[in-house]
Amino acid sequence: MKTSTLPLIPLIAISLIAFQANSLAGEIAGAVDKNPLPPAPEAPPEPKPWKFTLDSRARWEFGDEDGREESNAYTLRNRAGILLGPFEGLSLFTEYEGTVTADRDSYQAASVHGLGQNKTVIADPESHELNQLWMSYKNWDTEFKVGRQRLILDNARFIANVGWRQNEQTFDAVTIKNISIENLTLFYGYINRVERIFGSGDIQAPAQEDFEGDSHLGNISYKFAPELTLTGYAYLLDLNNPAGDAASNNSYGLQAKGAFSVGEGASIPYLLEGAYQTDGDDSSLSYGAWYYRADAGINVRKMTVGAGFEHLGSGNGTGFQTPLALLHAFNGWADKFLATPAGGLNDAYVYFNAGLTDDLAFQSQYHWFGPDSGSLDYGQEVGAALVYTINKNFSAGAKYAQYFADEFATDTSRFILDFGFKF
Repeated sequence: MKTSTLPLIPLIAISLIAFQANSLAGEIAGAVDKNPLPPAPEAPPEPKPWKFTLDSRARWEFGDEDGREESNAYTLRNRAGILLGPFEGLSLFTEYEGTVTADRDSYQAASVHGLGQNKTVIADPESHELNQLWMSYKNWDTEFKVGRQRLILDNARFIANVGWRQNEQTFDAVTIKNISIENLTLFYGYINRVERIFGSGDIQAPAQEDFEGDSHLGNISYKFAPELTLTGYAYLLDLNNPAGDAASNNSYGLQAKGAFSVGEGASIPYLLEGAYQTDGDDSSLSYGAWYYRADAGINVRKMTVGAGFEHLGSGNGTGFQTPLALLHAFNGWADKFLATPAGGLNDAYVYFNAGLTDDLAFQSQYHWFGPDSGSLDYGQEVGAALVYTINKNFSAGAKYAQYFADEFATDTSRFILDFGFKF
């Protein structure tokens, strides 16, 4: 009797299904093994033990002051530096700065060159010097720095590097900065020498020589909220050069600044500041003078409209002075008030700033100038500027300023084109 094959068919079918199921399971398992969960992100690369820096700016500046010949300064400034570290909190930086000009006789660079031509002063002389050389140690929230260094405090009204000019102002100093308490910044600096903007050439005017002395800077700032940051400061300046000690002074002040939000994309920024100044150290002067400033505006997205008033008082025939400031940023871009007149200065101004695109910014301002007291009218000034940020390395700018003299100084116009590269 033959055995029927029909019962074998279901068994064979079941076996084949089981075999395929096992094969599929193996393939799935293999796929899972070959594609594990994404690995944890790699740790960032170790920082380089050194970094090369380069900051170059080519500039054409035109100046025309009544009673003087026109000046055209074609200059190129290069800063090249090397930063070593940090190694266990220790860093070392050195930087060369050099400025060259296409024609020394096309302008008068303060008292360094171009003398005897009665040209409008543009204070960017040829120069080659050691711009910075410092060592720093940072431990937790405190940084110590010693050597020739850049200093910019607050809004640069008293202590700054004068970065607008081609030759930078730097300081032989010891500084300490502490931020161990949240929102509180403590700063102290001792300055032994000030390397000013007039460069390494043969300076003819004693008042433009570098300063030496024993100056002390104290600055305490606390941010209570976006609406209020309070800063108190004491700047005791001992500034001596061949012209004497008249630039020495002691300034004590308080500043409040912040911005109030008034809706989506809108805010009201403001600044209030007051200070009192006396003659300092071995100064031959004897005076006391007040300083105050009030500034407020309305910012809507990328546009700001504002107004302000700055008062630099006078005492005993001496005006309130800030010899280490970024003076170009205050009292007009025509640079008519780099030194406060003996009768002081009142500066009422309005401004409009706008981000025209993500890369192009426009700035404009108008000033009315007068003395500390009395009915004199010093004059008025208009200024406008465009800044184009090409990318993180390249930028270009244009700036124009016109001072209309009344009872002080003379009509002056300035126009600047520059192109910068840095990395």
